[in-house]
Amino acid sequence: MSATVPKTLLLADDHTLFREGLKLLLGTMPGVRIVAETGDLSTPKALVQQHQPDLLLLDYHMPGGDTAALAMYLRQRHPAMRLVMLTGAANPWVLRQLVELGADAVLLKALDAQALQRCLTEVLAGRRVLPPEVKALMAQQEVELTRREMQILKLVYDGMSNAGIAELLSLSPKTVDKHRENFMRKMGVSSAPQLVRKVHELRLFEERPESVPDGAGLP
Repeated sequence: MSATVPKTLLLADDHTLFREGLKLLLGTMPGVRIVAETGDLSTPKALVQQHQPDLLLLDYHMPGGDTAALAMYLRQRHPAMRLVMLTGAANPWVLRQLVELGADAVLLKALDAQALQRCLTEVLAGRRVLPPEVKALMAQQEVELTRREMQILKLVYDGMSNAGIAELLSLSPKTVDKHRENFMRKMGVSSAPQLVRKVHELRLFEERPESVPDGAGLP
């Protein structure tokens, strides 16, 4: 990375303590400058347009909307920007979806500080990064859900109605119903309570307890 023209980063994570730790950690990287941060899923589009960052570090589990749809939108509108997805859910389905979205790196929040810095350096140099632990988890996948099924499942789990999902994703209610029918069949459930229990059993959207990256230097 150039010493005279720093690479610019945008941080998007709704956990303030974790985001503050990232800021301290990434602030120690030579040739890197954080230009903006947000904890609100409604703001990354405008911030990317305003700052044109070289890299967006985006938490997959931010509330308030569809992170996958946001990632796809930004990929299409800002193809030169590098996209790194963070997740605290060590689940094969989630990781596979993030890879299929075209992220330049998919990283677990349990990653240590030095490994995170190495991964971001690789991504900023134009390479795609999938750490060994992510590849190993992806290999454990037993049930195949499509990207759209996974997207709708997360919104259902978040409590959104079929009508709300249809409006958000610009789909017909019948299409949403069909996707819901498909993933419930694949997961072997026949009711909403069974679906919630299955999601909990598989720890599908369960994040590990939040922690500040080791070495971030918080007091």
